[in-house]
Amino acid sequence: MAKSKFEKITGWLHLWIGLITGVVVVIVSITGCIYVFNEEIFDTVHRDIVYVQKTGQPKPVSELLANAQQAVGPGKVLSNVKISANNKSYVFSGFKVNKKDKINLWYFSQFEYLNDVYVNQYTGKVLGIIDVRYEFFNIVEQLHRQLLLVKPIGSLVVGSCILLFLVMLISGFILWLPKNYKQFKKSITIKWNAKWKRVNYDLHNSLGFYVLPVATLIAITGLVWSFKWWETGIYKLLGDKGKTGFARTLPIINASDSTLNKIDLIHYDLLKKLKGDWSEIGIGIPTEANKVSTSFVSIESNKDGWRGVSYYFYDGRTGKIIDVLPHSQKTLGMKWRNSNLPMHTGRIYGLGTQLLAFFAALICASLPVSGFLIWLGKRKKKPKSSLKLGLNT
Repeated sequence: MAKSKFEKITGWLHLWIGLITGVVVVIVSITGCIYVFNEEIFDTVHRDIVYVQKTGQPKPVSELLANAQQAVGPGKVLSNVKISANNKSYVFSGFKVNKKDKINLWYFSQFEYLNDVYVNQYTGKVLGIIDVRYEFFNIVEQLHRQLLLVKPIGSLVVGSCILLFLVMLISGFILWLPKNYKQFKKSITIKWNAKWKRVNYDLHNSLGFYVLPVATLIAITGLVWSFKWWETGIYKLLGDKGKTGFARTLPIINASDSTLNKIDLIHYDLLKKLKGDWSEIGIGIPTEANKVSTSFVSIESNKDGWRGVSYYFYDGRTGKIIDVLPHSQKTLGMKWRNSNLPMHTGRIYGLGTQLLAFFAALICASLPVSGFLIWLGKRKKKPKSSLKLGLNT
């Protein structure tokens, strides 16, 4: 049966988009596949600095901060601290973006420093400092997001290729659509005992069909980091105005004590308010440049299907709370935005969805390869007329 004009155009689009974006899609998919279990692997490899033994009550955060600050030196500013389980160390983080004249095409040139400092909260000992710029999983993430290029360039390249990959998924599905039940059965199975070309063709068709829903979700959530208009579009689709709901301004005060840092007051107040209902706390360390301390809290009791994150805003000059944004009061757009990363990596519902994301990324990496082999096989195939001519001479 002759192909319609629509099918020919769809096939042409599918082929050339695949050929143009194939290398980038393979890189993004493989790195995404590796990144799915980044936390578990990192904690295992670096268990000597990640895990601690509880030996009493944790020391004040201000004391731990002073130790971390001494370890990195006075020239580096630590801007936040992450607190998780009792058997995990506190992690103090800080970064500084390089001046424009020092930034070239590569990702590594963007930061003067980007450090994580691991501190034992029970002894106060600094367990280790990681230069995040060169940490394995950060390199994997930056390769995934921007091909290790500076964000304006790399993010645009990756985003454009993934946007085209979405078109390729849709066009591939159109080409896959069977005309009857017999063809449908063939389209969802792999004839393993056939020749390699047929097996490769079946793998491309069948796996492409099975991975379509998950691959589409991964692509949609991934594009949020490449294009502001895409992120804004999803916000609007969910009936939200955008990120402005997460921001807060400081009140005017006339208090005599306006010196920074009131981090202990903030920490103790958070623990009092949370009453043990948390799995992770992130506290913004107030500085002269940013006197608002924004704290995020991962809520353990959340059951609405989204990632449960509440926000607490403190005045870094006084340690007093300014505002609270509980997870239950967030808009749908805010709940989605807090859940976008775990949706993208499959971490949203634990091991099951992580494995789903892992295998989906692996299949996505194989599709450009199997598609290229199909195209290459067709190019090498001799026309029937030439074959007959060769047999007659």
